[in-house]
Amino acid sequence: MAGQALTIFLVGAFFMASVISNLTSAISLLNSLYNGSSTAPASGEEDYIVWTALINMGIGLWENEEGMLWNELYGKLADAADGTKTTTAGTYTYAVPTNFKFPASGYVWLGTGTNKTAFKVVKQQDLQLYENNGGNWCYFLLDTTPTLEFNPNCQILDGATISYNYYKKATALSAGADTFEMSDPMFAVYYALSELKKEEGDTSALQIASQKMEAMRTKNMMTPDWDSTFIPKTENGYGV
Repeated sequence: MAGQALTIFLVGAFFMASVISNLTSAISLLNSLYNGSSTAPASGEEDYIVWTALINMGIGLWENEEGMLWNELYGKLADAADGTKTTTAGTYTYAVPTNFKFPASGYVWLGTGTNKTAFKVVKQQDLQLYENNGGNWCYFLLDTTPTLEFNPNCQILDGATISYNYYKKATALSAGADTFEMSDPMFAVYYALSELKKEEGDTSALQIASQKMEAMRTKNMMTPDWDSTFIPKTENGYGV
């Protein structure tokens, strides 16, 4: 058992010197850790399919880690692969990206450059307060197929660019070139390894995966040096 744990540590340390960024490199590392082989399974082979599923389970655990909103999962409509990005005159309902989870800002903007109009995002439970309101407001209908809904009492012009920030669902990997969103993909690799070694009673990979998750949590909560909420350090101590 100690020998297996040492092997996992040494191989992992070697790969940590390089960047594990996509599914191909993750499968290659998992193969080295699990089989001690330089020949990783090819796409379509049983091990490749099973290992990919386990890696994606790790991604799901990371995405849904209790109490965490990951910095890597904040995005903009402009960068999304889909979702309606321009308005149509007289249309008040617009599709959001398929990876949309919930809005991450209090306003939706219509227009470009400095010629933009702000629409305040209203909570669904407050909609009745705005029924007779002709102002610039909107809301996100968060049902099984979320949509962006504008106040039907306001004027929506044709061809205006829609912009907003949102929190994304994590992306599951399928193609070899698909990249991880998490800051340390080694977590997903070690989680997959822990599942493969579960029946052997070897928990060393699970311990490393837990350490990786904790490190990502710490990194995610760290305050940048320029954050004004931090109390600056002075020569006479903290504060002034």
